[in-house]
Amino acid sequence: MEQIQLEQHADTFLRREFGMPLDIPIRISKRMKSKLGAFRIKYIRGKPQDKEMEIVMSHAFIRNNPAETILDVLYHECIHYALFAKNQPYRDSDATFIRTLDRLGISRTRTHMYRGESHLYECRECGYQFSRNMKGYEKRYICRRCRGRFKYVGTVEKNRV
Repeated sequence: MEQIQLEQHADTFLRREFGMPLDIPIRISKRMKSKLGAFRIKYIRGKPQDKEMEIVMSHAFIRNNPAETILDVLYHECIHYALFAKNQPYRDSDATFIRTLDRLGISRTRTHMYRGESHLYECRECGYQFSRNMKGYEKRYICRRCRGRFKYVGTVEKNRV
């Protein structure tokens, strides 16, 4: 799904459900690995900047998931934006946000699992293997079993939903 298509779907959804247009950009990020999508606001001196808001979607998530899953996450982020624009509680834990999700039949946070390329690591001492969505894990962490160092093994496909 392309950025233009995402913007069209988001604009249609916001006009239908909230009576407002999409006034912020939607960006597809190739760096975003741990989140599927996010509504971002830039604050300067504690005040939100109107021109510095955006919805960001993960490129790997878009590439490896069906359209209905992508739109579910996009609509979730649109609800964050709409509630923020209407000065209502917009965070994942807020009751207003949860009620709005339930009313519209949209999934909550962490409903969809990451699908796509993942990085495999192995402990040099005990051989323990695991995968992470980020690269460079071996430079920052040690094994919890034996306190050994990790080595990077390669990439694997993660196809769980």
